[in-house]
Amino acid sequence: MTTGKTILKILKKLWDLIVIMISMAGYVPKNATTIRTIAILASFIFSLYLGRYQPMNSSLAVAYFIISEVFYLGFISSVLTENGLRHWFMKRWGGEQTGYRAYETVLGFLFFHNGVSIGYIASSTPESLFQWGDKNLILIIAALIFICGFAIKVWAAKVVTISIYYWKDMFLGRKICEFVVTGPYKYFSNPMYGIGQLPAYATAIWYGSKYGLAAAFINQFLIFSFYFLVEKKFIRRIYQANNIQSVSGGK
Repeated sequence: MTTGKTILKILKKLWDLIVIMISMAGYVPKNATTIRTIAILASFIFSLYLGRYQPMNSSLAVAYFIISEVFYLGFISSVLTENGLRHWFMKRWGGEQTGYRAYETVLGFLFFHNGVSIGYIASSTPESLFQWGDKNLILIIAALIFICGFAIKVWAAKVVTISIYYWKDMFLGRKICEFVVTGPYKYFSNPMYGIGQLPAYATAIWYGSKYGLAAAFINQFLIFSFYFLVEKKFIRRIYQANNIQSVSGGK
């Protein structure tokens, strides 16, 4: 019986981890709707199309990346400010929680395409970075960087919860849970926007793409810009004014 319970606990933790990763990718199973499911499935099929039928279309990759960045950063910057469109979402969908679900659906869609677009730039412009060195060693280094960054990001998301990952506190304009400094937050002030971005760089290194590195840097620069220009104001207003430990969400 004890062994059976142990196995069930392990399976439960494994499933919880899978759910967190799926949610980070843009689809939150607990809030799944027909529209959201169709949108993510269509997006996934589109990503397969790019890899299968447009694998080396760098012009398309650049356009896709620019469009995804504009919509992603534009959306969170216009919605999550103190007087932003979050109020419109609540009014349009008849309440805080229903408004948040609609917002989360859009943001999840943008999360997915933001990640795919960065990877697509790297995969469509290979062999433009390294003209020297042991390729096997480079691949090993890239894999280690990816694993390290991805593990930290998933760990951070687990600690703060997916709701904070989607900036639910900013959407509602208030803190939604207590936070204890634990996990990666014991060692890094902002693991999401910092080390959590390493997988994008690792992907570019894996493909040997200087354009992929540029895309990863631009994305990280823009998300840090959002942090300093928008999110930090919220943190000062809601958390620091009340001496509450705060954390950052998002990709």
